[in-house]
Amino acid sequence: MNDVETPMRVCIARMPKALRLLIVSIFVISLPACNNDSNDSSSVSTDPTEVTTSEGVITGVLVSDGNGTEMKQWLGVPYGKSTEGANRFRAPQSPEPRSDVLQATEFGDACPQTPAQSPFAIQSSNPGSNTSEDCLNLNIYAPGEGENDPVVVWIHGGSLDTGAGFQSSAKPDRLVKEGIVVVAINYRLGVLGYLAHPALTATSQTSEKGSGNYGLVDQIKALEWLQANVAAFGGNPNNVTLVGESAGGFSIKGLMAANDRTDGLFQRVIVQSGPSFFQETPTEAEQRGAGFMASLCAGDSSTEAAECLRNLTLEQLLALQAGDPEFGSEIVQRPGVLEQTVAAALASGQFTAEQVLEGSNRDEWRLFVAAEQLVSGRDSLQDRLAGISTDYRQELIRRYGSVTEANADAVVDHYPLNDFDNADIAVSAVGTDAIFACPGFGNIAAAAKHVPVYAYEFADRNAPLPSPLFTRVQPALGAAHATEIPYVFASQAELEAEFSEDSATLAETMVRYWAAFARSGNPTPSDGTLPAWLSFVNQGYQSLQAPAENTGLFPMLSGGPTFNEARNCSFWLGS
Repeated sequence: MNDVETPMRVCIARMPKALRLLIVSIFVISLPACNNDSNDSSSVSTDPTEVTTSEGVITGVLVSDGNGTEMKQWLGVPYGKSTEGANRFRAPQSPEPRSDVLQATEFGDACPQTPAQSPFAIQSSNPGSNTSEDCLNLNIYAPGEGENDPVVVWIHGGSLDTGAGFQSSAKPDRLVKEGIVVVAINYRLGVLGYLAHPALTATSQTSEKGSGNYGLVDQIKALEWLQANVAAFGGNPNNVTLVGESAGGFSIKGLMAANDRTDGLFQRVIVQSGPSFFQETPTEAEQRGAGFMASLCAGDSSTEAAECLRNLTLEQLLALQAGDPEFGSEIVQRPGVLEQTVAAALASGQFTAEQVLEGSNRDEWRLFVAAEQLVSGRDSLQDRLAGISTDYRQELIRRYGSVTEANADAVVDHYPLNDFDNADIAVSAVGTDAIFACPGFGNIAAAAKHVPVYAYEFADRNAPLPSPLFTRVQPALGAAHATEIPYVFASQAELEAEFSEDSATLAETMVRYWAAFARSGNPTPSDGTLPAWLSFVNQGYQSLQAPAENTGLFPMLSGGPTFNEARNCSFWLGS
């Protein structure tokens, strides 16, 4: 399966730096853009909720939606010490006990990240947000009345380079209304979260056994903290579901494969547009890291080089990352953390998850084509290519690592330009299938041999835009990458203001399926009010709440007119 996963890694690496910064930062504002005030229609009680954690007493606030529904929330709760100084490039450390009461009423700092150069930086979408290396915190949202409720842990996307747990633009309240405790976590990003380096490995503590994957280890630390403490917030530590989109989704794949470290920390997973990609070996990752840091910290010895890395200013590190077009944050193999590749784990069944819900969006890569137009100021591909098939062939080779001189003619045969409304949509279809749909399908088919898997394709081409800027570019985004997120994480008021009637109905359907899966491992609600969602191994084809051909949620099944055939997955997977 490594050959299947490689194209995503190669294609992302080929993106211009400015485009990568634009794309990853879209995740910050895609939840959704219409309202940036988390309490716009709510009243906040001055009577806080008090709980006792392993570090001490925490108070939060009780939020009412004005219609009698209450939600408890605790913001910026630390699950680890600051990662600056001596703690930089080390495993996260447990917080110190506190004697004072922690007022968990404001978001904690986000982890340092580079897209301050981008107009979509985290600071621009959440003006009150700060970033610092003291960023290992999480936000908890729980029903006003509840005990031993299922827990959903949200792991944000952003190419492992940008983003944060829920801030003011994200709304967990519809899931909470379903009786779910929702947790959103921060984790280290970019060079601070994923740099592997021989000096860091040589000087690592015995318990660490290497370098790299610090962001992944942060996620494990947060899950360990929740095991010890989520019951105090009304959650059931034995009924935990991870939910992640894009980089959050393939972080979940890493957590599944790190089964020696994650066994018992969660029971099931929901992966949205997060196919696994190739994992470098420790040696490969360290060589890449040494080359990346050579201009600042070559060092005469491992001790000197490691000390240099920890003494660099934050500005130096982020400037180096922003200026290196080849740098890419990656989850890599690492002793003591990720002993096997995700592909090997899925193939063997040696992974953490009792049930899986996974899917992708029908028009994933349209987001990336449109974003390139925004960054470059170029006209559409249709204008540039003028319908010349030879230029179309070269455009595919330029864009996608999985399209080469050797197979380009076959790709054009599978995606003839005349079959599409314009060249933008044709090029987007290739990227959607090669990078998201088919690698994800391969992951799903592998996991389904070992555990129940419920698979889907999100296909609402009337989805609200992730940013008003995209109204200026073509093609229409349709069901593009990240457009499904607000269908689960938007408030009821936002559904009414920003969604069509059909899209709002789909959003209500999706949140009920997601909540049912979190409760029991089966997305079909027990009250029989929604169509039964068949598992991937069932035969036939089924549509869930699809009022028209291009709207709705389509379960992906192994029989009937299959997703495999529609997305040319036999071609891309080589099967």
